Amino acid sequence: MNRYKTKVIETNKLKLKGEDISATIASLLEAELNEMAEKGWKIFSITPSLLTEGAVRKLILCFEKDD
Repeated sequence: MNRYKTKVIETNKLKLKGEDISATIASLLEAELNEMAEKGWKIFSITPSLLTEGAVRKLILCFEKDD
């Protein structure tokens, strides 16, 4: 049986207007994915959950792990 876990990554502290923060979001995401992978979790879904002025403010990450 698989177990599932969700986490939210927030980017509220980043400036958004007119700035490309893709690299910053990628770094946050990479750090979270590596931390979870070390604990045996595998990502299976990333969903943007909050958009502000066309920029992603929050991502929902869904992980699964074999028991």
